[in-house]
Amino acid sequence: MNYFIALSFFIFLTFYSNYVGKIFEKIRLPSLIGMMTAGVLIGPYGFDKTPELALNLAPILKDTALIVVLFIGGLGIGMDQIKKIGRPAILLSVIPATLEGFTIAYLSTIFLDFSFIQGAILGFIIAAVSPAVLIPSMVNLIDKNIGQKKSIPQLLLVGASADDTISITLFTSFLAIYFQKLSGETFDFKTQLFFIPISIVVSLIIGWIVGFIGKYSYFKVKSSVIKTIIVFIICVTLRYIENRFHFTLYNSLLTIMSFGFFVRYYEKDKYGDIHTNMNRLWKYGKIYLFTFVGMAIDPGLVSGYFFVGLTILTYSLSVRSIGVLISLIGTNLSYKEKLFCIIAYLPKATVQSAKAGIPLQMGVVGGEVMQAIVILSVLITAPLGAIGINSTYKVLLKDS
Repeated sequence: MNYFIALSFFIFLTFYSNYVGKIFEKIRLPSLIGMMTAGVLIGPYGFDKTPELALNLAPILKDTALIVVLFIGGLGIGMDQIKKIGRPAILLSVIPATLEGFTIAYLSTIFLDFSFIQGAILGFIIAAVSPAVLIPSMVNLIDKNIGQKKSIPQLLLVGASADDTISITLFTSFLAIYFQKLSGETFDFKTQLFFIPISIVVSLIIGWIVGFIGKYSYFKVKSSVIKTIIVFIICVTLRYIENRFHFTLYNSLLTIMSFGFFVRYYEKDKYGDIHTNMNRLWKYGKIYLFTFVGMAIDPGLVSGYFFVGLTILTYSLSVRSIGVLISLIGTNLSYKEKLFCIIAYLPKATVQSAKAGIPLQMGVVGGEVMQAIVILSVLITAPLGAIGINSTYKVLLKDS
């Protein structure tokens, strides 16, 4: 009976969230903001009409949708484009998130009376750019052939996928430092920093290995549908390995994107059929991804910390924007294109929704404040980034 109710709810959700998304499109707002709003309204912090089983399945469906769009993002990157974007993509993955995380850590000592370590825990939850918002937007630009002369969407795709690795690793590291200081133990922070580039390289290599194996096996399958199913199962398996075993040197999201890149590389012109089939999956997957992201948002948490949170975010996003500009020094991007990159790097949603409650659950002092400000960051930056991308790309990337 519970499974029937959950199934009925998912069918309803497909029409409900899609309809709300179209309403937002009619008032010239991105449909994903409508879907997130739909999730807030129907979720546990709204009218609470979501069955418990559906909430339990939400992380799986959200993860699956994210897997699909990351793989599509990888398919959208060609080898010639990698040669163009290599250095700035690496800098974009490191500099903006690092600057923003440490800025929030410092500001938290002033405005929230946190220790620097508490502030860093908060800072590196917020610092991650949202793949759920940025990647679909960049995939859409690639499909429209916008920004392709200078490979701007690809630059942002690659930078954002590794940006999350930096932020999550530093968040985990400062969380460990916090508890080891309480117990009087020592923590080797240098080793953790050393692991970051290694984990990125390892993740890219795994993506290459899986793609290389396909060259001599499953890519030879004639049916594009069966080939897509095989590729999809591989992506799900790559994600499951991280979720199940939590290997330090492995980032499944980066691996899945690199796998998509190598599928395109080895399949050459034939990758288009896989791309088309995965786009069909994403048509429905995006509804569940954004709706469930919305369900995780508790607007009621933020009221008591709105002004202090807004002050911290204003400063931190300004510093993050400077970090984006620093990363793009030496490129041939115009000032309009650099402004677009700044806007595209603003949104927070995916990592923040998943990590917001962890400090509180683990007993970190000030965890409830951290959760409130993290949720505020989603409420402010997800619409800001999505609307900003949607409303400016035609002007800022006109000749790109």
